[in-house]
Amino acid sequence: MIHLYLNFIFGYLKNNLSKVFFNLVSITLGIALFVSTQINGWKAEKSLVDQTIGFNSQNLIGRYVPNATQGEIDTNTLFSLDSNLPEAFQIEPELFINGFITLADNQSLSFPIIGRDLITFNITSKNQNNRKNFPKYFISNSLLQKTLNNKPDVSIHLCNQTLTIKKDEILPIESDGLFVVTDIERLQTLCGFKNTYTTINILVQNQAENVSWIVNFSQLFRNQNWKFESMNEIKERAGVALGSLKINLTIISLVSVLISFFMVSNIYTGIFLSRQIEFGILLSIGGTRLNNFLLFMTLALLLGLFGGIIGTFLGIILAKYNFFQTSNTLTDSSQLESYKEFPSVILFYGIFLSLAGSTISALFNAMKAYHILPIELLKDKNESTSNPKSTIRLKWFLSFLFIFLGIIIGNIKIQKQILPGLVGVSLVLLGFILINYISIPLIVNGISKFSKKLNISTSFLLAIKEIEMESWKNGLTISTIMLATSLVFTLSSLTLSYESSLKRWIHEENQSDFSLINEKKLNSGEPGVSINLLDKLEKTNLFSQVEPFFINSKFIVNGNYFTLHVLKFRENENKDEIIVSKNLCYLEKICKGNRLKISTPYKGEVFLKVQDEKENFFSERGTIIMDFSLYNALFPIQELNSIRLTISDLSNKNEALNTIEQLASENELIYLDQKKLKELYITGMNRVFSVLDSLKLTAILISLLSLGTSIFYYVREKSRILAGLKAIGMNFLQIFLLLFYQTSFLLVAGMTSGLINSLILSPIVIFGINRNAFGWDLIFTFPVHFVAILPILILLYTTIITIIPFYFVYRMKISNELNYE
Repeated sequence: MIHLYLNFIFGYLKNNLSKVFFNLVSITLGIALFVSTQINGWKAEKSLVDQTIGFNSQNLIGRYVPNATQGEIDTNTLFSLDSNLPEAFQIEPELFINGFITLADNQSLSFPIIGRDLITFNITSKNQNNRKNFPKYFISNSLLQKTLNNKPDVSIHLCNQTLTIKKDEILPIESDGLFVVTDIERLQTLCGFKNTYTTINILVQNQAENVSWIVNFSQLFRNQNWKFESMNEIKERAGVALGSLKINLTIISLVSVLISFFMVSNIYTGIFLSRQIEFGILLSIGGTRLNNFLLFMTLALLLGLFGGIIGTFLGIILAKYNFFQTSNTLTDSSQLESYKEFPSVILFYGIFLSLAGSTISALFNAMKAYHILPIELLKDKNESTSNPKSTIRLKWFLSFLFIFLGIIIGNIKIQKQILPGLVGVSLVLLGFILINYISIPLIVNGISKFSKKLNISTSFLLAIKEIEMESWKNGLTISTIMLATSLVFTLSSLTLSYESSLKRWIHEENQSDFSLINEKKLNSGEPGVSINLLDKLEKTNLFSQVEPFFINSKFIVNGNYFTLHVLKFRENENKDEIIVSKNLCYLEKICKGNRLKISTPYKGEVFLKVQDEKENFFSERGTIIMDFSLYNALFPIQELNSIRLTISDLSNKNEALNTIEQLASENELIYLDQKKLKELYITGMNRVFSVLDSLKLTAILISLLSLGTSIFYYVREKSRILAGLKAIGMNFLQIFLLLFYQTSFLLVAGMTSGLINSLILSPIVIFGINRNAFGWDLIFTFPVHFVAILPILILLYTTIITIIPFYFVYRMKISNELNYE
């Protein structure tokens, strides 16, 4: 029996290279997308945690943070804290300041500059033992590769000045991430921050790692301006902040995997149909039904294992070159690109998913192999079986029931819960897949009846009859195309809905004529416009409104990250209270009338009342809006993200423009009008959703591969029928049309089903999943203009897919194909 196993499995692999290739390609593409998106999600969370804790060592167990961005503390207090700690712990004061360099393309690269006590700093470098002098600056290798480029020194902008670092003052650090570490006193002197720290880290010493300890750190350092955060709290906050990003990446990748394994299931159906006679022979010579089942599943596991391994390594390559990287208001794409390491468990997830998906995809056909009878070896063709009308009615009832339940469940409103939406989407897809299967005979019968009234070509009639003969297999092909089409239209609808909502919000939020911004710091999201420009612009008397705008994307309230917008409130708004975005109210239940406790450096803990809620599409986590005068009374502020300007008199427009140009040039700024500002927001949104475009292309590619595989199966497995048709006089044009009509039927059916499916799924995604995950009420927009190009795409894809299998028919020799010996 072992010989039968080997002959069956490896004989098939040897004699059916094209099917094996398509099987591996489909699995590889799906697993590669899953692995790469999971790696990118891990990088995003790791990047946020590292930037929060200052790229600290694994010995960090927690930290004290001031209520403001930075806090002052005298040396005696630090000594007192250190003396009160058990011997197993030590303190590490830290100053964390963002610096940036200007790259060759005039864009800025932002990264943290960390001040620490270099005597206790844990250095990981290959070159540290070869140096004579102790270095002044420790720079991560990733940052060093971006900054030096054979230059003798590095120029870093920080604290409104330029720091020039010579090459011999640098020691590279073998660590992922972009950062610089220097002595804390040197950094304090450079920035004029005496006795100022951003954190006081608590480290556990190496020799005491396994010592059990119970210390109440919150009570140990009794200073109302500082509070303790454990490492678990930091990681949990990062996980919550990036939860939506990771969920999106996981959903996107799993949908692509689903499309891949629909294609795989289609291939296994072809394998069963081509080998069912061999299954019958095996039973007739003493084999068992269990042997047939295990033969099929062993082949599936083998292909799943190879596809998973190849897909996993391809996913690593895609992650390395950032093909499916997405952006987020909390993460920096440059930081993400610098991470080379990732948890190996992601690779096991990829291989396990490949094995599980391949097994499930083959299970139905393996069961059919289990129930096959020895009489199958006497059959020379696949006979279509007719189902009773009662069974068909039951299938129609179930399909519409699934769709109806999917719509109801998918639109249930539960904040932060996307499970109802996913269940709804799954039920709708299941209903449509069932419809695709049971509708094929009905469509074919309808076309056949209609053809009696018209002179329809024989090639077309043969094509649709061949499709009806294998309804299940062709139903899977149609379902694969449906999934890809639905995915493209649904994601396009989501993107267009975001764009429409964002344009409306920009128009309502910012009606100024121009905005002054720092282009170099634009990508990093950091402020870069001096606050001193406000007075200069107001004194010109050329502008009716000179509005400051400031963003803090990591404003901590109740232990969570939110986005803070600081601007000038309107006359009818209370400047001593705050406004929250509607999605913050929906997700966090922080709504009109509530009071927020906020820690401030100037007035300690204050309670601010929420006076109103308004739509805001800037942050998926929620936005808090505060008046500039209130923020200035609570927090220090030196730079703004932008200054919005409204010209008071259009007759002085040229003078106002000259003033703006002069101030922008003097302060290394640029100015944008309403149109360019809108384009800037749309560009940022497109960067966030760029991963969706990659997914669309992947889905289309997989569906076309599925269709190509189906036509290849028909040519290879029905070669005798095609040879017989050639022998009785059918010319090459008629055979080409036979293949062309089959391909076009499957494409039209799949795309039509996908289009109708997307009309149902798009509202579920936008008003169900999106609403529950982000709390936004989007303007529903469907890509109607895409529908107009579908006929062109169908004709193009049909022609391309048909040409390649037709080439094999063209080269086919009738004598070889009709030889039964």
